[in-house]
Amino acid sequence: MRYAPYIWLVMLSSAAFGQSSASTNVSITMPSVALIDLLPAGSTNITLKMAAPAEAGVATGTGTGNNSVWLVFTSAVTSGGSRSIKGDVVGTIPAGLRLRLDVAPYTGAGVGFTGGFSYVTSNKYLTSTSTSFIDNIKGAYTGNTYGSSGFRLTYSLEIQNYASIRSGTTTLTVRYTMADN
Repeated sequence: MRYAPYIWLVMLSSAAFGQSSASTNVSITMPSVALIDLLPAGSTNITLKMAAPAEAGVATGTGTGNNSVWLVFTSAVTSGGSRSIKGDVVGTIPAGLRLRLDVAPYTGAGVGFTGGFSYVTSNKYLTSTSTSFIDNIKGAYTGNTYGSSGFRLTYSLEIQNYASIRSGTTTLTVRYTMADN
């Protein structure tokens, strides 16, 4: 029994020195991502036609809207950052008319885009001045399936001033930009 304390010390020291560890440094990089795209039913070219009245003395109709395009995006922002999606017109809207953009609420199975974070601000009239219509985008993606992912865009015309309207055809471009806030 007189060797028992020594044996216990040897066993304890063996257990303490029998453990070892190693480590490695891991570097993680997440790039900043700001991608935006339009998913059309066929073409991203849209035709809006004013409706001619069938009887004298009746107002010119604004025709029907077009809702065949969906907007989708992917975003990864810096810590504390956010983005917005803005739209503007390149070209000149005919005098007396307004181009309205209605943005439907988000639809889809993307991740990170929820009503509690990103949101549609409101429907807008597009002009040559960029205007925001989706705000507070952080890390998110909408999904990329036509008709079931993203934001359905509806374009329509409204008469703003009858005295200024003229017949003819005008082609312009609606430009969408995802920008850091």
